[in-house]
Amino acid sequence: MINKDKLLLIIITLVVIGFFAFYQYNNQETEPTNNELKEVLLYFSTSDAMYLKAEKRMVKADHIYLNTLKELIKGPESNNLNPTIPEGVEILDLRVKDGIAYIDFNRALKDNHWGGSTGESMTVYSIVNTMTQFPEIEKVQFMLEGEKIETLAGHIYLMPPIEPNKRLLKQET
Repeated sequence: MINKDKLLLIIITLVVIGFFAFYQYNNQETEPTNNELKEVLLYFSTSDAMYLKAEKRMVKADHIYLNTLKELIKGPESNNLNPTIPEGVEILDLRVKDGIAYIDFNRALKDNHWGGSTGESMTVYSIVNTMTQFPEIEKVQFMLEGEKIETLAGHIYLMPPIEPNKRLLKQET
């Protein structure tokens, strides 16, 4: 009789262990794959370089700030709009703290910039107006390879965080 009791106890123990092992295996945290897309607005220069006009784009919701900025760097899909960010620009870091997006670019943002007050204005405010569409971002602090940048082309002082300029936005008619 003792052998049957031991055998039954062993079987019950194995079943319980198996159940918990199966439960643990099936409930392991897996890397979330967020393929959800969100519609964002990207601001590009109008063909006359007088205004910024919004172009809608779908981006992955995870890392939405970074994905939005990467889409802005790619340039417009519409033939009626012009890019505002020079070739070769890369994002080295992007963090948001206390309503300010700290965006660290590589040197190409300054070195490859086409210059002029209008060109600089279109670049700065396309970035700022694009990023401040998110409620968590009120201003943008421009950085170049880890350091605050004084100006891109000599016309806009960039040392303090920059607020959006809604006057540059082309209204839909």
